[in-house]
Amino acid sequence: MGDDEPELSRALAATSVIIALRDDVRIAECLNSIDEDVEVVLALNGATAQIRALLAARPEPLTITEIADAGNLGAAYNAGAEAAAGRYLLLMDSDCTFAPGVIRSMVRAALTDPVVKGQVVYGEADELLSRLTARVREYDEGDYISALSPPLVYDRGIVERIGGYHFNPLIHWCEDREFDFRLQLAGIAVRSLPEARIFHDAQRGFQNVRSYFRYGIGEGIAQELGVFTTPAVPVLWRCFEASRTLLHCARRKGIGAAAYYAVLKAALHTGTLHHLLRDPYRVRARYPATARRVRMVHAIPQHCCELSPEQKRRLRESHARHGTPIAAAGDQSGDTGSTRQDP
Repeated sequence: MGDDEPELSRALAATSVIIALRDDVRIAECLNSIDEDVEVVLALNGATAQIRALLAARPEPLTITEIADAGNLGAAYNAGAEAAAGRYLLLMDSDCTFAPGVIRSMVRAALTDPVVKGQVVYGEADELLSRLTARVREYDEGDYISALSPPLVYDRGIVERIGGYHFNPLIHWCEDREFDFRLQLAGIAVRSLPEARIFHDAQRGFQNVRSYFRYGIGEGIAQELGVFTTPAVPVLWRCFEASRTLLHCARRKGIGAAAYYAVLKAALHTGTLHHLLRDPYRVRARYPATARRVRMVHAIPQHCCELSPEQKRRLRESHARHGTPIAAAGDQSGDTGSTRQDP
């Protein structure tokens, strides 16, 4: 037994795996892959009768909470965090499975680093769009270190340093991106643990296009709230940022992946426009009076987003206005080997 085993055993006993769940029957495989005696918290957001029956038949103990706002991942994770007894919160998706030993290795890393990110391995079906989706996802999430989930474990004690909340319940999508920004504002580094792998089920057809459309809605909400920056010259900025990203994607993943990524970019921006025109989740009526866009010429790119010093300053001002102040701290990235790269 290693020197850290007693401490690790205590940490595992204080770990909660949180999974937001609506209608995904792949949750069965996800639960089967949990190989440690940890609390499992399911945050239901519009769960179907089939899902409820599936969960009722499970042999293991489950902590189940529920929200009325179907599809709201930020609110679901908040409900899961509130229901969870654990100090260490491990965020997971219902369409993913853990490789053996991943939970143990991530919690061990969290003993010394408050935020730890594992690696997603994207499955591929025998069709072109599925293969392109895997390439684009690898590019979009695998080429830099961030707090995008899953798999992500963090010590709930950091919440007081990042504005006092886990996730913004108004941001239905991109909730983890907003979480990542607050970590940067607080100077809390993300430790990368690439050997801690989870396996994402293959995506087929245009599932990924729908996802990026939803990300665009989340982006639009976050910009209006002032927790993301808004391009001062929107059309020119988006053309510049998209061109730059697509060229980089073509160099890294090939022309086919870049062409497909262009479709996803169009879906993302269409989602933002859809929110601007329709407010599909009816969130504007719930905005705080302090909600205000943070306009900048050099806005935050959608891909590989390390905040600049000026972006950090402006977003800290916005959080202070909201009553969720985040104090600047020294950059700890050198302590954990964390790096963030912009293409």
